[in-house]
Amino acid sequence: MKNKLNTAIVSLFVAVAATSMTAVAAESSQGYVGISYSKVDIDTGISSPTGTAVLDEKDNSIKLFAGLNIDENLAVEAHYIDFGEASLSGNNGDTFVEGGVTYQFLTTASIKVEAESYGVSGLYKFNVGNDITPFVKLGLHKWEAKATVNAGSVTGSGTVDGTDPFYGLGVSASVFENIDIRAEFERFEADSEDIDYKSIGVAYNF
Repeated sequence: MKNKLNTAIVSLFVAVAATSMTAVAAESSQGYVGISYSKVDIDTGISSPTGTAVLDEKDNSIKLFAGLNIDENLAVEAHYIDFGEASLSGNNGDTFVEGGVTYQFLTTASIKVEAESYGVSGLYKFNVGNDITPFVKLGLHKWEAKATVNAGSVTGSGTVDGTDPFYGLGVSASVFENIDIRAEFERFEADSEDIDYKSIGVAYNF
């Protein structure tokens, strides 16, 4: 699956590059920048906290993006996403389950997991109307997840990262001369996990 997606991504960017040579010669490309918001639910794989243990897997997420319109149908876009963080805290004697195994806190401790993504994608936009523009996207992103553990006076952390494909679909609507609102659904691969990201945002065209 990954090999097929990577091949498709390469083909898409070759097509974009070829088209841009003609488009740039004909007229100046138009750029845009924007910000999107999402309420995320992070699946940590942890469940069944007991006692005073508290598991929080919900957070607010922000995406920053910028793009270059090659022509009326094609664009190249880059993004940064802060996926937010999930946390688990507890005191001596509290328990939780992870991977089917029950663990017990031996002291007051907290565990925090946070993740982010940098990526680039190609967009194909459908010309439905002057004010409404559906689009699909395909790209690659570099992700990083960091876990931090605080137990008494002891602190430790670990990081995992990788580069994987992502794809999505969305629709933008013009609300003012240079302002669009945008709703999107994106699916990011991260090793063997999938991250579904639903967001709504605003873009400024220049």
